[in-house]
Amino acid sequence: MIIRDMAIRVGIVEDNGLLRYALESSLNADGFEVVFAASDGAEALSQLSQTEVDVLVVDLNLGQQLNGVDVSLAWQKHYPKLGVVYLTSYEDPRAVVGGKWPQLAKNYVYLLKEKLSSGKELEAAIKRVAAQEGHIEHKKSGPLSALTDSQFQVLSLLASGASNKEIAKHRGITEASVAIAVNRISKALGIPSHLDRNQRVHLARVFLNRISD
Repeated sequence: MIIRDMAIRVGIVEDNGLLRYALESSLNADGFEVVFAASDGAEALSQLSQTEVDVLVVDLNLGQQLNGVDVSLAWQKHYPKLGVVYLTSYEDPRAVVGGKWPQLAKNYVYLLKEKLSSGKELEAAIKRVAAQEGHIEHKKSGPLSALTDSQFQVLSLLASGASNKEIAKHRGITEASVAIAVNRISKALGIPSHLDRNQRVHLARVFLNRISD
């Protein structure tokens, strides 16, 4: 796909209707050509055979079925030169894709919604990937990045209210192993390692504060 001396063609995938409308209006006003604005993954994939874009701006959390990573990889398989901007509230993508670091699209920018202030951040990200200057591999950042995939999954279950016994059953490990994992997670996140209610509350708060959407 060749970036022409014309407006950069953009596809938007965002399940929040108000934000989707705001993004479409803002980008069109800034000189981009918004080719489509889809509300979910299935709608976005239906556009594959109908149109072509230079950049896909996609949220990670799109509901119960396809997520933003699924959509971006499908689009980039079809259009290898596609640029991808992940526009999300999730600092750690594992919260959306099931607890393991996902394979992200090549030539991407990972942009947190909370970092948007003037709209120029998104404009710069779109131009960057359109020029084939995006990231190749995801750089882990934020307090949860210190956790292994296994620890992240344990913390996710803990934050959902699961007991050590329930976590052990879900993970196929012993309760003692869960207790050890919780202590290691606490150490990695800088939370005092005391096996009491307060420790679990602190861990849950850290997790939920970092993945809130």
